[in-house]
Amino acid sequence: MHYHLEIVLPENTTDIEAAIKSVMAPFDENQDEDSEHSTKNSFWDFYVIGGRWAGSKLMDKYDPALLAQFRQWMQDEHITVSGLQCGKQELSPASQIPKVDAKWNEMFPSDTFQKCPMFNHSNDQYGKEGKGTISGDICKLSDAQNTSCERIIFAGPSYGSGNWDGELEAKFMLSDDFWNGVNYIKSTWNGKVSTAYEMFKKNVEGYKEEYKNKIYPTDNSILVTVDYHS
Repeated sequence: MHYHLEIVLPENTTDIEAAIKSVMAPFDENQDEDSEHSTKNSFWDFYVIGGRWAGSKLMDKYDPALLAQFRQWMQDEHITVSGLQCGKQELSPASQIPKVDAKWNEMFPSDTFQKCPMFNHSNDQYGKEGKGTISGDICKLSDAQNTSCERIIFAGPSYGSGNWDGELEAKFMLSDDFWNGVNYIKSTWNGKVSTAYEMFKKNVEGYKEEYKNKIYPTDNSILVTVDYHS
C-alpha cells in the first residue's frame, strides 16, 4: 500500500533530498538486524518525494465547486481513462492529454502552463530523473494548513558535537491509525496538517527553551509531500 506523508523541515534546510533521507532512515523496513537504527517502528520499504501524491497540496487550494465543474466537463466531453490503475489515473488514449491540460489551465490559470495534476502524466510517480514532484509539493508550512495526509513528521536537528546541530531526525510524528499488536485502531488526530501543528506546539510546551527553539516549527518551515510504500 502507498501512503501520504508530509514532513516538516526547518526553514533553513537547503538540501531537501538529503534531509528527507536522514529523517526517514530509522524507519526503513529494509534494514539489516545489526543496523544502527532499530526496525521496531519501521513503516516503509520505498519512498519518493511527491510520487502519487504529487499535486495534492495544490489541489487543496482550489475551490471544490470549480473542481466539480472540471470533472463535469470531462464527463460531458467523454474523457476516458485506462481500466488499469496504479496510483493516479491514466488518460487513455493519450491523445486526450493536450485537451485536458488546456482546459485545466483555462479553469486554473497560473504563471506557467501546468499539466493536470489529477492524472499520471503530470509527474513520474517513481521520481525518476527528478520528475517526481510538481508545483506545491515542497512549500511553506503556512501555505498548506488545510492539507490532509495519513502521517506527518516534524523534523529537527539531532544532538551533534556538543549542541543540537546534528543531522535532522523526527521529533514528533502522528499517524491517522496505528497497530496495537492485533489490529489497527484510529488515532485522535484528524489527519489535518493544521491540527498536527497545534498538537506539536502543545507537546513541546514544557521543553527547555534552548532545545525548543531548535526544533520549533515556524510558518516558513518547509513542508514536503512524500509517497511511501509499506
